[in-house]
Amino acid sequence: MLWTRFLGLGALAVVAYALAPQEIPRNTIYAIVVSATVAAFVHRYVGEPGPDKRTWKYMAVGIGSWVIGDALIAVMKIDGGRVSTLSAADVFYLLGYAIIAVGFARAADENGLMFGLEELYECLIVAVGFGLVTWVFVISDSSTRSFSEAVALWPATAYLTVDAFLLTLVGSLYLVTRSATVPLLAAAAGVILLVSADFASYSAASNTEVYRSMIPNAMWLASYVCFGVVALHDVQKSVRRADRPGPFKFGRGRFFGLAVAVAVIPTVMTVQLARGVPVEQWGWVIVGSSALVILLVGLRMARFVRTLRLQAAILEDVARTDAVTGLASRRLLRERLDTMLATRGDSDVFTLVVDIDRFAQINETFGYSVGDSVLREIGHRLVASVRSDDLVGRLGGDQFVVAMTRRPGRTDVCETAAHLQFAVSRKMFVHDINVALDATVGVAAIEELSVNAHRPEGRSATPIDGEAMMQQAHVALTAAKAGQTRVGRYEPDMDRDRHDQMRLLGELDTAIRDHQLRVFFQPCLDLESGSVDRVEALLRWQHPREGLIGPSIFLPDAERTGMLPAITALVLDEALAQCSALRRRGINLSVSVNLSVRNLLDETLTEQVSAALAKYAVPAHTLEFEVTETTAMTDPVRSVNALASLRSLGATIAIDDYGTGYSSLAYLQSLPVQTLKIDRSFVSKMNTDDTDASIVRSTIDLARSLGVRVMAEGVEDAGTLDALRLLGCDGAQGYFLGRPMPAEFLADAVAKLDSEMPTKLEWELARERI
Repeated sequence: MLWTRFLGLGALAVVAYALAPQEIPRNTIYAIVVSATVAAFVHRYVGEPGPDKRTWKYMAVGIGSWVIGDALIAVMKIDGGRVSTLSAADVFYLLGYAIIAVGFARAADENGLMFGLEELYECLIVAVGFGLVTWVFVISDSSTRSFSEAVALWPATAYLTVDAFLLTLVGSLYLVTRSATVPLLAAAAGVILLVSADFASYSAASNTEVYRSMIPNAMWLASYVCFGVVALHDVQKSVRRADRPGPFKFGRGRFFGLAVAVAVIPTVMTVQLARGVPVEQWGWVIVGSSALVILLVGLRMARFVRTLRLQAAILEDVARTDAVTGLASRRLLRERLDTMLATRGDSDVFTLVVDIDRFAQINETFGYSVGDSVLREIGHRLVASVRSDDLVGRLGGDQFVVAMTRRPGRTDVCETAAHLQFAVSRKMFVHDINVALDATVGVAAIEELSVNAHRPEGRSATPIDGEAMMQQAHVALTAAKAGQTRVGRYEPDMDRDRHDQMRLLGELDTAIRDHQLRVFFQPCLDLESGSVDRVEALLRWQHPREGLIGPSIFLPDAERTGMLPAITALVLDEALAQCSALRRRGINLSVSVNLSVRNLLDETLTEQVSAALAKYAVPAHTLEFEVTETTAMTDPVRSVNALASLRSLGATIAIDDYGTGYSSLAYLQSLPVQTLKIDRSFVSKMNTDDTDASIVRSTIDLARSLGVRVMAEGVEDAGTLDALRLLGCDGAQGYFLGRPMPAEFLADAVAKLDSEMPTKLEWELARERI
């Protein structure tokens, strides 16, 4: 490689220079080396293809300026001439130093400049500290040197200060690149040789003459060789910078260097006072150095503050912008909604939360990166579907928000919601697959008419902010999903219901512990025998303040929190206890207990049931479990296994609310079912609605063909009961036969119902007589 040959020949030249006779032989060797170094930089400048070309131009010109200074020194020393402390050569030396320093500072790669102003200010602070040390220990090293004599040696301070600046630049370059490459090591060695040579020359200088011996000259010559190596090193092996540390990551090395540089000033003052040097000889140097350091530190702090402000602006922008879609973030949505509400006048303000249905399938099927692309596309569609002054943002996940203001009576917000839903549901292809997406929308509105209509006389409306309005839209969205509608509009009752549910959920654990949960029983009539053959166990909460609370109020939340297994165990235990008590009294009834999805997925369910049956000595065939179609099909495999396991104990299985879920023969064939219970929504209107009557009739026919028992829920009158008997239904349940009741009233209610209800034969004979 070219740089290795240059290094080898240069080292030989330095040795030859040291051994050669003075005058012409040494000057010849010196001239050859410095000329070769200048040629190396010119070669690098011409062949440099990258963004660092300008740096090599500066370096070539700076080295050339040094060569001119060397030539002038050689001319001065002809015939034994002396070199003064300040000569024409110093002009070219100092100019070369300045140009080389600029070249170092302007070093660049494909990412831009290697050094920021921060690093340059830090290097200058260190250089000033080094220059002050130079003044004390090189220039003003004794009290006998007058002020004028010390000033005459100012080039020494300048040289060593710039040397220190170059050395700190090389150190900073290492901190930037974190790599000790050949060019970096050669540059460091070259600058160290410059510092050593300059220090050796001026520490032995007289008031009027610079000391120039073979050793400093050899060190200068060696520094040229090192710089030539930097220029000739293989371009393809140039180092790339490491990640630049952030403004808050201040390395220990940088901190230590700056701390030492700043501490130099008081240290120098202490040394000079201890040496007894008059203050007038060095005081002005301390004042000047202090002013310069303060200026540089101020500039560095200004850059630091500027960086902090830029960082704050970036963070502010990040906080206001969603990282995935580029839309408004929740923070910006809240702020803009606050502004809309504060400045709306008599205009209406609407907030719509758009939830993408089945979006999780996109992430599960194609991955999160594709999911992000889909979110961006949906965001673009929503933006295109509203006016330019409306705000579209993303709450997170698969939820978007649209905020808008409209003149009163000019906008049908439900129509706007439908428009947004259409934008989401338009064809979208992912990996050549048309993904069918839908959206559910929750709407919150602040409308002048509705505000005035609901405002009590003499009272102003309670102010609402953007956060509360988004919360209201989300409540409406949750209500829409729960009601299986596509658009939900916020009503104040929704908040009250949710608050009540949260409060009750917090009290449910106490209710279980304090036995506030009670099991009621509703009789089920066997239409063939005309007697009660079973009862259904139904849970109620005897709340100390609210009174009797139905299960639909608290069971859904209980299931989500994991308290349902304890509740189911309570119901099962009470149901079997009452069944056992009735059997001891000669009343042989079966009892039905409802199961949820969480119960079916509980691997200990069968063991719990078996233990409860053994505890109360109740035959397994007297226990029936009711599950809804949706419950059974949530996890078909595990549900079928759980039900089959219960059936193996001898318990029977009933499908509750039949007709409202997966009403198909496929699941009926897979489930171990003995009873179908027709949902009350069909039974209660079967005498007034032909469609409901047809559903009830077809269900009874289906059950008969499958060989399973069929029971009708929701029997509210005698006419409905007669219609069921006429269709051949096996059993009936409803308020006409008996409401859910505490266990202590059950025996009397069963006896009364048995005495009043005719058998199927008695009913048919009575009907024939009529």
